Amino acid sequence: MINVDNKVRNIYYMLCYSFYGEQLNEKDEANLGDEAFDNIYNLFSLLLCLILKKEIKKGLHREYINTNEEIGTIRGKIDINETIKKNSLVKKKIICNFDEYSENCLLNQIIKTTMFYLVKSKKIGTETKNELKKLLYYFNNVDIIDTKTIKWDQVRFNRNNISYKFVLDLCKLILKGLIVSDRVGKNKFKEYLDDARVSAIYENFIKSYYRKHYPELKASSRRFCLSDKPIMNIPSVKTDITMEYEDRMLIIDAKFYNKIYHDHPFSKTKIISNDHLNQIYVYVDSQDPKKSGNVKGMLLYAQTIDEKPANIHFPMIGHDLYVKTLDMNDTWENIKNTLNSIAINFKNNVNIVNEE
Repeated sequence: MINVDNKVRNIYYMLCYSFYGEQLNEKDEANLGDEAFDNIYNLFSLLLCLILKKEIKKGLHREYINTNEEIGTIRGKIDINETIKKNSLVKKKIICNFDEYSENCLLNQIIKTTMFYLVKSKKIGTETKNELKKLLYYFNNVDIIDTKTIKWDQVRFNRNNISYKFVLDLCKLILKGLIVSDRVGKNKFKEYLDDARVSAIYENFIKSYYRKHYPELKASSRRFCLSDKPIMNIPSVKTDITMEYEDRMLIIDAKFYNKIYHDHPFSKTKIISNDHLNQIYVYVDSQDPKKSGNVKGMLLYAQTIDEKPANIHFPMIGHDLYVKTLDMNDTWENIKNTLNSIAINFKNNVNIVNEE
């Protein structure tokens, strides 16, 4: 039995739900190997290998690449100026500009560059490096590029290469520098990404979990106007997760921050952010202005290490609001139980949190 760090394993589950729709199954998890859950670097590297093996079976993605090359025969357009400048005619060659259908495209260059740096890393285990080296063989005709020059916004996805999106997401996480240590030197769950990226993954994970396990709740991100009348300059808002069942609605605002509680301005007590409470209240009130009680709101915080869990029912001016924490450093079973209880209580139209 592998001694698995919950935090590292939960990153695996979270990413699979967020990016890959949990298409990785139990067999895939077993194929990751013994090193996979030793640390976050091995996990991401072996997860990258696992997905790449599936992609390579289909053949590496190819694109038309604009090439300017000195060759012995005419191909495409002749670049007369460059041919004269480089004195190519003396060598009985000409410089031509042509499009070549090649695997040496930006997408594959990023993948190969990521594997190249992982192989050189001291944080990757021997098994993992061997897997990476095997896959590098398929990228012989692909260039390694400077990571500082990668323009991530230039990577384009279409129906032919959309399956590569998860691979590119993993490469971006790896190349950005994955994780730091906390005060006692143990890997913490959060700090392998910038705050905005972590929040997006956390939100997508919750939404994808409910879509898979509770399709009847129709979990989605919904955009709506804060006014029931179209008024110029009144912005629309987009919820993180909105779930519906029968005539009822639950709006969840997923929060992944360093701190859940803030200092009270006039006492030593700790309080939930007023801005966060007001935000979820506005969302709920816009969907239930008559305060029928059919629309409820929840702030679902990722539990921090140094703060107490929250499990609060917060009635606020005619609406039921809830504040709850989800401990992503806990066992996967407990994480599922927390998410399941929210969905089940909402379906049964009972108090969504069980206050302690």
